[in-house]
This record gives sequence, structure tokens and C-alpha cells, in this order.
Amino acid sequence: MKRVEQLRTDYDKACNNYLNELLKMWELDGCYGYWNSYRPGTIYHYGDTHNLSMEDIIYCVEHSISEDTVLAWEDYLLDAAEFGFSLPNLNAWCHGCPRTSQETFEKLRAMKRDLAAAVEEEKKRQNEQQ
Repeated sequence: MKRVEQLRTDYDKACNNYLNELLKMWELDGCYGYWNSYRPGTIYHYGDTHNLSMEDIIYCVEHSISEDTVLAWEDYLLDAAEFGFSLPNLNAWCHGCPRTSQETFEKLRAMKRDLAAAVEEEKKRQNEQQ
């Protein structure tokens, strides 16, 4: 049992070392973040801006990925999820995976608004006929 405890201690320490290096790289204050369920190696939540897996943290540190790059990736994930598009991981994003342009997302949002307006107009028309 003592060996398992040592493994957990070593793992927690390694995770926190990677995290501390990332915070230092990005000049962030660790007071604004926490590990999911307070368990190192899970998802690290930083304020309202980042939710990073241990894999993402390691990738950022080992490849000197900027916070701006991660912010752009996280924004893209939100846009892509809105329309059910595939969600690239950070590695794929940094290697230039295929992506939908912001212009296309805006066109799709406009189409969604137009569809919602048409549906509401039809509901109103049906209610007026009753």
C-alpha cells in the first residue's frame, strides 16, 4: 500500500510541476484556478477562460504554446460545438487541422436566426387562425 501512496504522491507532484510551469509561462496567478475535484492530473479550471486537461497542459509546456493560441483554440471549440462539427484536440489545432472560418460561423448563425424567426412567424400565424 505504501508503494501506491508513493506513486500517487509522485504523480500529483509531476502534475503540479507541469501546471506551475504553464502558469509561469503564461504569467498567470494560480490563485484563480483549481484542479477538478481538487485532484491533480484531472481538468484544470482557470477562471472563466481555461479548462485544460493534463494532456493539454503537458503539450503547452513541452511545445511552448502561447496562451493566445489556446484561447483561439478554445473559442473555436465553442463555435464548432454549437453546430455539431468535429472538435480538434490542441495538437491537431497547432498543426493546422481543417477548420471552419469565422465568416462561415457567422453565416450559419444568421441562418439559424432567420429559421427561428420563420418558425415564430408561423406559430404566430397559426395562433391567429384559432
